[in-house]
Amino acid sequence: MLAPFLGKQAWEQHVAGLTLALLRIGYGLLWLKEASWKKLPDFGMRAGDGLWYWTNEMVKYSAAAPHKYFVQHVVIPNFIFFGYVTLATELFIGLSMLLGVFTRLGALAAFFMALNITTGLVRHPAEWPSAYFMLIGYSILFLSFRAGRRLGIDALIAARLEGTPPRSLVGRALAFLV
Repeated sequence: MLAPFLGKQAWEQHVAGLTLALLRIGYGLLWLKEASWKKLPDFGMRAGDGLWYWTNEMVKYSAAAPHKYFVQHVVIPNFIFFGYVTLATELFIGLSMLLGVFTRLGALAAFFMALNITTGLVRHPAEWPSAYFMLIGYSILFLSFRAGRRLGIDALIAARLEGTPPRSLVGRALAFLV
């Protein structure tokens, strides 16, 4: 089925799908790169750098008072736990996008991570706010299209699901995620 807004010719549709897949893969590599600088086991707490530094910068520069309060009174006192949650989430997003598996779930996680990072650091004088809005935009793009069905594992999962509409809630959720 052709989607005219992606082009009327079959080759335009093909190029659009390939472009979407390449953007998804690049986005996945970006999140994996972000995960790579999380320094175990304390995420920079002892040295005062890394995730510890940037989390404390969120307290200084957050654009929303409730966000600042949450970071200061919940995240900082439980920093190691949130460090592992951050690392696991970034790894999940990166692998989801890179492999094209459960891409919409990865995009949803990316949306909330990017929203958190944007809220916390958009006012930071050394940061580039446009980059944060790009992170949000890409997550919305991958939520909107079935980006994992082009050069991704989601295509294999979808092929197994097609033909019979899923009856269970889990089946319907799985069909939506791929």
